[in-house]
Amino acid sequence: MKRLLLTAVLSALMIAEVHAESFTISDIRVNGLQRVSAGSVFGALPLNVGEQADDRKLVESTRALFKTGFFQDIQLGRDGNVLVINVVERPSIASIEIEGNKA
Repeated sequence: MKRLLLTAVLSALMIAEVHAESFTISDIRVNGLQRVSAGSVFGALPLNVGEQADDRKLVESTRALFKTGFFQDIQLGRDGNVLVINVVERPSIASIEIEGNKA
């Protein structure tokens, strides 16, 4: 019984550490943009400066950015009260196939 209780308490403590603290966004910085405009990112982002950011809103923001189809990887981070968005854009040309002349 004591082992079960100890395991439950330790699990609860570990879960509490996984969740990020909510914070008020003072600025939003986007890194990694090459062809996609910053306006497209900010237009798709459901968060704005001055809003409270928590785990749920950050997950929603990541999903909204993935739905645009512009990015193959998105990571959200925090630098003080600045929301930092690191993106890797999808390639504009997936592959090139040349048929015909072999010379």
